[in-house]
Amino acid sequence: MFCAKGQSDDNLTLDFYGFVRVDGYVDTYKGVDAGHDIFYLLPVYQVKNGAEYNKQLSSNISAMASRLGVKVTFPEVLKAKATGLLEFDFAGNLKNDPTLFRIRQAYSLLTWEKSSLLVGQTWHPFFGGSCLPTVAGLNTGAPFTCFNRSPMIRYNMKFGGLTLSASAVSQLQYNNFGIDAAEFSVTANQAKRNGVIPELVLSAEWTKEAITLGAGALYNQIKPRMLITETLVDGKDASKIADEFLGSNAFMAYGRYKKDKLTLLLKGYIGDNMQHLTLPGGYGVASFDSTSGKETYTSYKTYTAAFNLVYGQKWQVGLFAGYGGNLGTNEALYNFGGKAKAYGLFTTVQSMYRVAPHISLNLPKFKLVAEIERTAANYGTNNSDGSSSFDFTNGLYSATHQAVNNRVILVMTHFF
Repeated sequence: MFCAKGQSDDNLTLDFYGFVRVDGYVDTYKGVDAGHDIFYLLPVYQVKNGAEYNKQLSSNISAMASRLGVKVTFPEVLKAKATGLLEFDFAGNLKNDPTLFRIRQAYSLLTWEKSSLLVGQTWHPFFGGSCLPTVAGLNTGAPFTCFNRSPMIRYNMKFGGLTLSASAVSQLQYNNFGIDAAEFSVTANQAKRNGVIPELVLSAEWTKEAITLGAGALYNQIKPRMLITETLVDGKDASKIADEFLGSNAFMAYGRYKKDKLTLLLKGYIGDNMQHLTLPGGYGVASFDSTSGKETYTSYKTYTAAFNLVYGQKWQVGLFAGYGGNLGTNEALYNFGGKAKAYGLFTTVQSMYRVAPHISLNLPKFKLVAEIERTAANYGTNNSDGSSSFDFTNGLYSATHQAVNNRVILVMTHFF
C-alpha cells in the first residue's frame, strides 16, 4: 500500500472556507425588515390611526447569515500571481425573500510586485478594507458606516506602506433609487445603469506598525427617470425620454490603532445621495415644469461618524458608538401642493445614534457573542398643533419624534 498526490499541470488550487452562524435576537421596535431584521438599520417610525404600530416586541432565530466561499489560485497571468474568490450566503432578497442563495463576492485578482488589478465584485472602497467595526450584529455598523459590495474594476499601486487605489464601480444589490423603476418592471440598479458613467472612486491607505489611516472620494452619476410626460396643446399626454442626470460627491476617512489586545477604530463619512452605501441619503425634485413634465433634482447631504473599541483575545469586550445627521438638500425642493417628492434611504431622519457594547468568547473555530444595541432615530414630524414643520428650502423638519430600538442579540458561529 502506498499514498500518492496527483496535481494537474495548470497549478489550479481550491481552498474552501466559511462558517455556520446562528443569530437569536429580541427587538423593542421594528426596523426596515431587511432579512427579518437580522440586518438591523434603524427603527422605522410609522403612525396609523394615532398608533405607533412598529413600537412592539419581536424576536427571531435565523441561520441565513451562514456563509460559504472558495479561494482559487490560478496559473500565472502576464507575470502576475493570479487568484480569485467566490463567496455566497443565504441573504439574497433581504426584503421579499431573504433565504435566497446569493453572490457576495466574485472576482479575479492579478498581483504584481508593486501593483494589483481586481476585476469582479467585492467590498466597496468606502467600506475601508480590513478596518471594519467589530460588532455582533450583521449590520457591521451600518447605517453609521458604509455597507456595500459591488462589481468593479480596481487598480492598486503600492509605495511602501502607502496604497493608492482607483476604482470604477457599478451597482448590483446596493442601489440608488430609480423613480420609475417599478413602473417598467426593471431591475433595481436601473438609475445607475442609465447614468452611464461608473462610480469613480479614489482612495488611499497608509499603514505603519500599529497605525492605519485611510481616506477616499467618489463621484456618482445616476439618471432618476427613464421617461417624462408632456402635456400637449390639445390636452393629451405623451411620453418622451428623460434627459436629466444627477451627479453627487462623497468623502470618507478612517483611522485604526491595533496592537496586542487593543483595537481602536474611528470612521467618518460626508456626502450627497449616499443611499447605495447603506448610509442615510437620497435626492428630491428641485424643479418641475407642469407643461413639459421635466424635472431637475437635488441631493440630500448627510454625515455619519463611528467609533469602535475592542479589547481582549479569548474573552473580548467591545463598544460601538455611532452618530449621524441630515444636513438637508443642496437646493430648495419643489412644492407640489404642500408636499415635496424625495427618494432614498431615511431622508426624513434628522439625526440618529447607536450605542452597542458586546462581550465574546473566542475559541479555535468557534465564537459566541452577546450584545446589547440601542439605536435611536429622530424623524421629522408636524408641529404639535398639526401644522407642517417641513422647510422646502432645505428639506429639513423643525419638529421631530424619536424612535428607539433596544436589541439583545446572541450569535454563535462555527468556522471551517
